[in-house]
Amino acid sequence: MRLFIGIDLPDTIKQNLFVFQTNLKTMGLNGAWKSKDSLHITLEFLGEIPSESILNLIQILKNCVSNKKQFKLNIIGINAFPSFKRPHTIWVGVGRNLKTLEAIWNEVHSELENNGFILQKSPFRPHITLLSRPKHLDFDLSVLPIGKLGDFIVSEIILFESKVENGKRVYIDLFRANLKNNEQN
Repeated sequence: MRLFIGIDLPDTIKQNLFVFQTNLKTMGLNGAWKSKDSLHITLEFLGEIPSESILNLIQILKNCVSNKKQFKLNIIGINAFPSFKRPHTIWVGVGRNLKTLEAIWNEVHSELENNGFILQKSPFRPHITLLSRPKHLDFDLSVLPIGKLGDFIVSEIILFESKVENGKRVYIDLFRANLKNNEQN
C-alpha cells in the first residue's frame, strides 16, 4: 500500500485554491494540475508499506497527537520546487502556527524513525501542491499576489492511502487522529 500522513483541507479552502488554479490557467500556465479533491498538506510520505504496518502507524499517530490541541493555519505565498527558475512543482505555503505544525511533524517523524520506518531526509516544508511539471511559464510567479485564500483549523492528522482508480490518483483516509478541541480542558 502506498501511504502518507497528512492534513486534509476544508472544502472552502479547496474551492479557493481551485479558483486560484483556474486563474493561473487563464494566464497560460499548463501542466499536471492537482484536482480539487486531492489538495492537502503532506506531513510524511511513507511510500510502499505492507498492510500489516497499518496498526502500528495508527498507534503512532494516536500517541503523537492525542494530547495536541487544534490550531489554525492560513494560505500564504506561491512558490516552486526546486526554484522559480527551474520549477518542477508549483505550490502555495501555509503560515500562522508553523511552530505547532513543526512540533507535530517532528514528533511524528521521530516516532516513525524509532519504529523502523524509512523516511525521506529532506527538510519539512509545509505546502499544498497545485501543479506538477509546469509548462509555458512565461511570467515571474514569484511576484504574483495570491490574495486571501483563507484560514482554517487543523483538527486531525490523517493516514492516507494513495492509489489509482479509473486512471485517477485518489487519496483514501484510513485513520483520522483527532486533535483536542480548544474548548475542551
